[in-house]
Amino acid sequence: MLSDPLVRFAPRAIDQQWRYKHLVPLSLAGFNPFLRTLFHASNSALSRWLADPYSSARDYNENDRLTREVLFAAHDYLHCWSAAVIAELAPWVRFDTGPILRDTLEDFVFCHLLTEAAATVGLDYWYLSTIDLDERIPIGTTLTTLTVNYHERYVSEYRRFCPDWDAQHPGFFGDIARFYCSGVFKGFDVQDVRRSPRLLNWLSHELSYGAKQREYTREWLAFLAAVEISDEPRQLAAPVSLEEPWKQRLIHELGLVLFTKVKEDSDSGLVLRNRNTPPESPKDRLPDFRFVNANVVPLTPEAAAHPKSLRYYVLQRIAATALDGVSEDTQRALLHALRREEYEAALRLIEPAERVPPVGAEPRDLFVLN
Repeated sequence: MLSDPLVRFAPRAIDQQWRYKHLVPLSLAGFNPFLRTLFHASNSALSRWLADPYSSARDYNENDRLTREVLFAAHDYLHCWSAAVIAELAPWVRFDTGPILRDTLEDFVFCHLLTEAAATVGLDYWYLSTIDLDERIPIGTTLTTLTVNYHERYVSEYRRFCPDWDAQHPGFFGDIARFYCSGVFKGFDVQDVRRSPRLLNWLSHELSYGAKQREYTREWLAFLAAVEISDEPRQLAAPVSLEEPWKQRLIHELGLVLFTKVKEDSDSGLVLRNRNTPPESPKDRLPDFRFVNANVVPLTPEAAAHPKSLRYYVLQRIAATALDGVSEDTQRALLHALRREEYEAALRLIEPAERVPPVGAEPRDLFVLN
């Protein structure tokens, strides 16, 4: 990740201390794999470590902040990398050049879900689950995995319910990719999960988040589309078609390339283009701050009228404020306002405070929904 010329790290003018102190409920660094950029807060453990990434990490890892941020950066890196691989393996989809149109939206949704599968399978299933992370990076970390609670040390328990279970082969990528698209996880059933807390600990998140991934992906890509695309809310989480032969070939080929990258540290001979033309939302589109950078686009009355958009504008606006200049009383009042969803009150509280200094150009289109 640190040496791959395909991607770059880019700081954003936000203060991660708001997240460290649990004053905002989520990280707002954001991502956009089409930009082949790994975004991070300008005031964060990751930002300080990146200035000298080969020195001791202990000074930056209070409460595992650095370890978590580095792993999420690696997760996003695999998003970007796999998007570039898809562009090479299936150039007719134009996944890296856009524009997104009504008749290509579902192909983009399918390809984006493949990047989700690549990030999760490559980092969690094929790497973190096969090692003891604290032994690999001896800085006292308490983390074992990142986005799924799966580890190979428990494989005997998994095989009690699925005797031929094996995650460590290229075809497993296809299993997860098809699950993300269909919502069907093969190998285990509800009764198995009820009889094994270990299975429940692993699969409950995967099963619950599968539908959300399809919903979020469709909403985001529709926002980026060159034409207005709207779906019935009940259709957002619908399964993604897997019938097309090219989709099956792409799943197979991407799984092979990903396995070679993670397990053998090889590029499989693929030459990935460093430049692309990422899809962009139309500039005259009403901003939805789940998918728009509040450091770049101001709040409009129309956007404020939509509660989901307003919530993410307020969270981004708070994260873009220097926490050290905000009194403890104001911090408590902000936390109270957020919990009660009193977003206008939160904006009034934060308005007088000093913003985090700009650190360079930032993108307009940024996925911050989580």
